[in-house]
Amino acid sequence: MKKLLFIFLALFTVLQYAEAQRVVKGTITDKEGNPIIGANVVAKGTAIGTITDINGNYSLSVPSDANTLVVSYTGYNSQDLILGVSNTVDVTLEEGVLLGETVITALGVKRNKSDVVYANQTIGSDELNSTANKSVLNALQGKVAGVKIGQASGAVGASTRVVLRGETSLTQGNNALIVVDGVPVNNSSTSGGGGTGKDGDRDNYVDFGNRGNDINPDDIESVTVLKGPAATTLYGSRGGSGVILVTTKSGKKAAKPNISFNSSFSVEEVLLLYKYQEQYGSGYESCNGCGGGINIFMGENFAWGSKFDGQLRPWTSAPFDDHGDLIPLSNGKIEQLIRPYSAVKNNVKNFFEIGQTVRNNFSISGGTDKFNYLLSYTNFNNKGIVLNTELNKHNIQLNAGAQFSSKWRSDFRINYSKLDQRGATEGGYPFGYSAGTPAMSFVTQTPSNIPFEELRDYNSPYHDFKGFYGQYSINPYFILDNQDLRNSVDNVLSSASLSFSPTEKLTFTGRVSTNFISSTVTEKGPKFAYQTAYTWADGELLDGGRTPGSVFSLGSYKEASARITDLIYDLYGNYATPLGSDFKLSTTVGFNSIDQASRTVNGSTVGGLVIPGFYDLTNSVEQPRATRRSTQYRLYGIYLNNSLSYKNYATFEYSARQDYSSTLPDGNRGFFYQAVGFSFVPTSLPNVELGPINYLKFRGGIGSAGKDAPLYRLNTYYNLNPLLLDLGDDYQTRFPFDGQTGAQKGNSIGNPDLKPELSVTTEVGFDMGLLKDRVEVNFTYYNINSKNQIVDVNIPWSSGFAFVPVNIGRMTNKGVEIGVSLTPVHTQNLTWKVYGSWSKNTNEVVEIIDNGIEGDELNIYTSIVHFTGHGSLNLVAVEGQPFGTFKGTNYVYDDQGRIVVNASGNPEKSAELEYLGSYQPDFLYSFGTELRVGNFTLNALLDGKQGGLFYSGTKLSTEFNGTAITTLLNDRQPFVVDNSVTANGDANTKTTTAYSYFRGLPASEYLLDASYLKFRELSLFYDFPSFKGKNGFSALSLGVFAKNLKFWVAEENTFADPEVGGVGGASDAVGIETTTTPTSRSFGVELRVKF
Repeated sequence: MKKLLFIFLALFTVLQYAEAQRVVKGTITDKEGNPIIGANVVAKGTAIGTITDINGNYSLSVPSDANTLVVSYTGYNSQDLILGVSNTVDVTLEEGVLLGETVITALGVKRNKSDVVYANQTIGSDELNSTANKSVLNALQGKVAGVKIGQASGAVGASTRVVLRGETSLTQGNNALIVVDGVPVNNSSTSGGGGTGKDGDRDNYVDFGNRGNDINPDDIESVTVLKGPAATTLYGSRGGSGVILVTTKSGKKAAKPNISFNSSFSVEEVLLLYKYQEQYGSGYESCNGCGGGINIFMGENFAWGSKFDGQLRPWTSAPFDDHGDLIPLSNGKIEQLIRPYSAVKNNVKNFFEIGQTVRNNFSISGGTDKFNYLLSYTNFNNKGIVLNTELNKHNIQLNAGAQFSSKWRSDFRINYSKLDQRGATEGGYPFGYSAGTPAMSFVTQTPSNIPFEELRDYNSPYHDFKGFYGQYSINPYFILDNQDLRNSVDNVLSSASLSFSPTEKLTFTGRVSTNFISSTVTEKGPKFAYQTAYTWADGELLDGGRTPGSVFSLGSYKEASARITDLIYDLYGNYATPLGSDFKLSTTVGFNSIDQASRTVNGSTVGGLVIPGFYDLTNSVEQPRATRRSTQYRLYGIYLNNSLSYKNYATFEYSARQDYSSTLPDGNRGFFYQAVGFSFVPTSLPNVELGPINYLKFRGGIGSAGKDAPLYRLNTYYNLNPLLLDLGDDYQTRFPFDGQTGAQKGNSIGNPDLKPELSVTTEVGFDMGLLKDRVEVNFTYYNINSKNQIVDVNIPWSSGFAFVPVNIGRMTNKGVEIGVSLTPVHTQNLTWKVYGSWSKNTNEVVEIIDNGIEGDELNIYTSIVHFTGHGSLNLVAVEGQPFGTFKGTNYVYDDQGRIVVNASGNPEKSAELEYLGSYQPDFLYSFGTELRVGNFTLNALLDGKQGGLFYSGTKLSTEFNGTAITTLLNDRQPFVVDNSVTANGDANTKTTTAYSYFRGLPASEYLLDASYLKFRELSLFYDFPSFKGKNGFSALSLGVFAKNLKFWVAEENTFADPEVGGVGGASDAVGIETTTTPTSRSFGVELRVKF
C-alpha cells in the first residue's frame, strides 16, 4: 500500500509539468477600485485555481488550451472571462447577493443558490466549530431548522440520532443519511453489556455510539442539509430520510504549504436536573427499622427512614469473615462506622468525576496548478464524568488530487478513525446482585445520609462485599473499577475517482468508494461473593447471621466482533451548456451500485471462569456459547437529473432513479421514484424593483423517495443452535444432542410479495433578502405522505409463526420551517449578526392495517415500566395518533374529573391501557448571535423544544426509593389525595402515606413534559493581528468557550434532561430515559494557529 501511494504521488509530480502552460496575471477589484482579497480564480472545467493576495493580485498557470477563467467572491457576482492573446486580465466584480452563493448539491455538484429548487441549509466550518465539539452531529444542534438531534445519554461517545422533518418509516429507522465527500457513511451503532438496549432489554446495556460520531469536525469545510426528495433522489433508498452532505477540506494552490494547528482543552462537570430530598434517611416508612429502636442499621437503600436529627448513628454493618462470623476489632469489640444522621452536602454530585477533553489537530495542505493535497491528524481524548469511562480517538485524513491535463483529473480521499473506548452499564433498576448493576441507577437511589466519598474504598471491610451497607446492589466503585467494558473500532472511509472532460461542457466521472468498519467489544465480569448485611438495633444484632457465599459470581467474559464492508461504485456524466443566450442546461446521468457484507461473531463463557482474572473464552467452566451471523446486501441504481435555467431567474429541475434491490422479490426487485421542482427569482427580472427586497426566490416541488425491504424478510429462515461450535478439531457437536436440535425455525414467516416503502413530498417556500441582505428570511412548507410501510403483523401461533411482514402502514408529516438572519450593524470594525429558526412538524399514523377497523397499533418498544404495582407502559404507533405514542395505565377519573381512589386511599389505575401522548414536540426553535468587535469575536447559541412527553425512569426509581424531592409530599405525614372520590362517587376521607402513595401510581405519572431551552454554546475568541506575517505566522487566535451553560425545563421535571433519552443506540425508541449518564457542562480554551 505504501509503495502504491508513493508511485501515485510521484506520478502526480511528474505529470504536473507534462503539458504546455501559459501564465495569466491580473488584479481583482470592486467597483470603487478597492482590491478584493481572497477572490477565487479558476480555469473553467478544471480544478486549477488560485486566490488573490492582499493587493488583489493573482497569477495562475493554465493549460495552453484553456480559454475561460471564472472569478468569484462571496457577496459578488461571479464572472466568466474569455482569454485572448494577452496574459494580463484585470477584473472588476459587481456586488451580488449572499443568497446567490454556491451550494453543494447531490453528488457534490456545485450550483448557484438561485438555481436550487428545494430547501437546503449550509453550515460553514467557522460556524460549525465556533466551539470545540465532540462530533459533527453534536455541532449541528440548534443550527439547522427542522432537524431533531438527540443523544442516547451523556456517556462518552454515546449514539446520536438525526431526524429531518419527522419520522417517515414505522419500522426501518429514520436517521438521515450522512455522505462524506460523496461516500455514504454506514452509521450503525455498537452496544454491549448485559442488555442490548432493545425491546424489553433496557437494563445493564452499554451504548458505544454510532459511526457518524467518528467524523472529525476539524476536517470539515462545510455541511449541507438536503431535506426533500427533490434533493435526495439521486442517493437512492438510503437517502429516503434526508441527506447530510459533509464536504472535507482540500488543498489549494499556494507558494508554500499551509500549516495549521488547533488545540483545545476543556473540563466537564455533571449538569444535574435530578433534585433529591435531604430531610429523611435510610429505612422503611418513616422509621429506621420497623422493629423499633433508633440506633439502627438495617442495610437498606430505601430513604423512607426517620427525619434527620444530626445525632451520631451507625451507617454500616460490622465486618465479618468469609464464614459469616463477625470480626472483632483490636479492642475486642464489634463496631460499626458512625456519622451524624444528616444529609451529605452535594452527595450525588460528589459521585461524578471532573471530566476532561483534549483535542489536538495538525494539518498541512497546498498545491500547484497540477496537484493539490491535504493531510490532517487529530487526537481526541475524552475522560467521562463517570469513573473509568474514556474515549480515545485518532483521525487521519488525506485528500489528494491531480490535474493531469485540461481533460483528465483524479482525486483520492481517505479517512481513518481508530477508537478505543471504555464504558459503563446504564439503564434499569439495580435489583439483584450483578456485576452489571448500573452505577447511575444505584446513585440516584442512595439515601442522602450515605457518603459516596467514603464508599470509594471498596476494600475496606465496611464497604466491601461483606460490609457494604446496601442489600440490593454492589458498591458502584467496585463495579466501575472491575467491570471492564471496552470497544475498539477501526473505521475507514475512502474513495478514488477519475474524471475525463472531453470538452468544457462534458465531464465523465468514475468513483470507487468503501466504508470498512471493524469493531470488537469485550466484557470482563469480575469474580465476587456477596452476602446481605446484618440488621442492628440499639447496638444489638437483630438476625442470626448469614449463609456465606449465598450470592456470587465466578466471573465472566464476552467477546463480540463485527466486520462491515460497504463497497460503492459510481459512474456518471455531467453535461452543462448554454442554449442560446437565455437558457442554461445541466444534465447528470449515472449508475450506482452498493455491495454490503457484514459478519458478526459473539462468544461468552458459561458457568464462570476456571482461572479468576484470566479473560478468555477457553477459560469457561462449561462449554462456551458462540453465535455467528453473516449478511449480504446489494443495490443497483440508474439515475437522471436535468436542470434548465432561463436568464438566471427561472429554473426547472427533474430527477429520477430506478433501483434494483436484493431485499425485494425476484421479478419485482426494481422500483422507480422521481422528483420535479422549480425556482423563480423575480428580483432578477429586468427593471423590477421591490423596494427594500433586494433578493426574492420562490421555489417548490414534488418528489418521491423509496426504501427497500429489510434484510431477509422474503423467506423463512432458521437459527443455528449456539452450542454448534468449531472446537478446533475434525469434529463438531452433532445434533440432535441431549434433546437439543441443531437449528430452530425463526418466529417470522417470509413474505415473497413485499414492495418498497414510498414517501411522496410536496414543498413550497421562498428565500428573501432585504436591505442588501441585512435581513434574510427562508420559509418552507412541506407535506410528506409515506405509504407501503413494512410492518410485522401478528398471526395465530397455530401457523407455527408469530409474525409476517406485510406492506400496510401509512403515515403523514406536515410542517413549516422558518429561518431568519439579521445584521443590524456591519462596519469595518464592528459586525453584529442575530439569527434564529422555528419549525413545526405534525406527524400522524394514518393507517396500520387496511381492515376497516380504527385503532390498529404497532409496538415500537414494550415493557418500559420495570416495577410492579404501576401497570404497563409501551411506546406504540397507532392509527390517528403521532408516531411514538405512549400507551399505559392512567388515573381513573369520574365524570367531574376527580381522581378515583381504592380502599387504601391511593389512586386507582385504569383497567385498560390508554393513549397518553407522544414524544413528538409541538415545535423546535433556536436563536443565536455573532458579534465581531475589532479582533474579538463572540458567539452564543440557544435552542429549545416545546411540548412532547418523555418517560423518566429516574422519577420512577427515586420516588419508589424515597430519594426524590417529590417524596416530601405533605412532609410525609398522612394525607388525603386531593380532589378524590371513592369508587361509589363519595368524597374520599381515607388517608394514605407518601410511602404507600408512590408505590402504586399509574404509569402516566412518569411521563413528563419534554420541553426545554438550552444555552448550548458560548465562545469568545481574539485574533492576534501582530502575529500575522511575522515569524512564519499567518494567523493566531485564542479563545474560551462553554457548552450547555444553562438548562430551563418544565417545572414538573426535577429528574432528567429530556433531550437525553433513547435505547438501542440511534433507534426510534426515543423519549425513554432510564437513569442513564446525565448531561455535562463544559468549559474550555482553544488555540488556533496557521503558518
